[in-house]
Amino acid sequence: MSWAAILLSTLLGLRANARVASVSRTLFINDTPYYLPAEPLFTFGSDTPNITADALPFTVLTDFTKESSIKSTIAEWEAVDDIFNQDFMKTIVLRGPFVNVSEDVASFFNQSGVQTVLTALPAGPYVLARDASGLPAIYPPLRLHFDPSQSFYKSTFLKSDGSYDVVSASLDTDSSPYIAVPSRVHALAKNKTHFPLAGFRVSVKDLYFMKGLVTSAGNRAFYSTYPARNTTGPAVTRLTDLGAHMVGMTKMVQFANGDRATADWVDYHAPFSPRGDGNLEPSGSSTGAGTSIATLDWLDVSLGSDTGGSVRLPASLNGVYGIRPSVGAISLDEVLPLSPVLDTAGYLTRDPKLFSRFGKAWYAEAFQSYPAFPKNLLVSEDFVSVSDAAKDIYNPWIEKLRTFLGANAVGNYSIEDQWNASSGVGSELAVYVNETYSTLVAYYQWTNVGKPLFQDYAAKNGGRSPHINPQVRFRWKYGESKGPDAYAAELMKRETFENWTLNNFLTESADSCSQNIYLYPINSGTYSSRETYYSSP
Repeated sequence: MSWAAILLSTLLGLRANARVASVSRTLFINDTPYYLPAEPLFTFGSDTPNITADALPFTVLTDFTKESSIKSTIAEWEAVDDIFNQDFMKTIVLRGPFVNVSEDVASFFNQSGVQTVLTALPAGPYVLARDASGLPAIYPPLRLHFDPSQSFYKSTFLKSDGSYDVVSASLDTDSSPYIAVPSRVHALAKNKTHFPLAGFRVSVKDLYFMKGLVTSAGNRAFYSTYPARNTTGPAVTRLTDLGAHMVGMTKMVQFANGDRATADWVDYHAPFSPRGDGNLEPSGSSTGAGTSIATLDWLDVSLGSDTGGSVRLPASLNGVYGIRPSVGAISLDEVLPLSPVLDTAGYLTRDPKLFSRFGKAWYAEAFQSYPAFPKNLLVSEDFVSVSDAAKDIYNPWIEKLRTFLGANAVGNYSIEDQWNASSGVGSELAVYVNETYSTLVAYYQWTNVGKPLFQDYAAKNGGRSPHINPQVRFRWKYGESKGPDAYAAELMKRETFENWTLNNFLTESADSCSQNIYLYPINSGTYSSRETYYSSP
């Protein structure tokens, strides 16, 4: 007997330990790529006749009493959805008190007990295909979109047990993953009172921990050191409870610090902004959040975080709306911290109405409404130094806002002058808080994230240290040098400044929350290229 025959007989006599955990597939319908997740919505029994085609697109209709109602439904779907198309109409399932189906799937949908399953399916597009065991199953088709901005690390899909799967679609790409998004049609049937964000597609900054996914926080060593998370934080869970879909994890500046796209992004490549010549520096740390929402019209909202400008700066440079809410507006449990006394959960959108709708649903009870708007506009002295082109945009807008509010505008307002005149501290503001922010973020994150990472990475890698990007390494060394006493002193300075702000700057009003609105130019209107290297952190 040959060696090959001996080996084959030996292998045939063994019980294999390998198993197929799931079957996820990429298919094309009318030349459009779709993805079928590993977990079907429903699997038919073993007594069901086998499906002959690899995949069968079909549509569930619930309103089919008149031709006009069907045409109206289809027109509505095509207007709001990038998944549904006429190829899904070649096979139709009519859901109602009786069920008439096409001959292609009659043998599947007329089986005993199947009517109950159909009743649970909302109207819209589906795919019939075999599951991992070969049985016919119903899947939600996910449209695959290419991401030219390179904003994402990975595409995600929520499973029935509350954990997330990584979408494993493989198509021709220049390193950007394809992102799978669900049909908006299925959301139309949901109760908008209970699910106000039904159908919203949301990207998530890769520091929000999500069950089943490994977090990178922008660092390869962090990604390789810690396993998939076993809990999804309340900020993300709240969105899924409201009906939104988390479609993928976006790139970020390492550990939510400040960085430049060129040179300091060592572990991963920085995303590209669609503005200007395409090489505009995209800012951070919510870099992928800003570039993705500015680039991708099939995406509705991007989740970011803002500690010292990490939502506001990407929103500004990418030309979208962004918010840094009050600290504590929503829980940041299961979110990688930079500084708990400064960290906030923010988001970015392209549309102001959608921006308002999303914020009211996500933050909900964290904020209250007031009967009036503030009547004082404090216009920062920093507007003097912006470019002439930026002034041509800023100045008319400020006047429109003043007119709308019927407000009094105070030009060239200086926070520092106001502080020096009223704080009673005896130190100019720039001197008093010179090291406050840098100490609060650097000491806290080094102590609670950096130092444990060095220890855990060394334990798994023969005592070696993890690679940390230059800017973060610089900050962590600074934080390590400060120590707990310096950290406590800067915490007190932050509290002093907050109390002064509430009493002298953004003073309270029972009618309008604050008496004042402060306007400052986060963008000076100048161009900064991602190709520009800085000499040092």
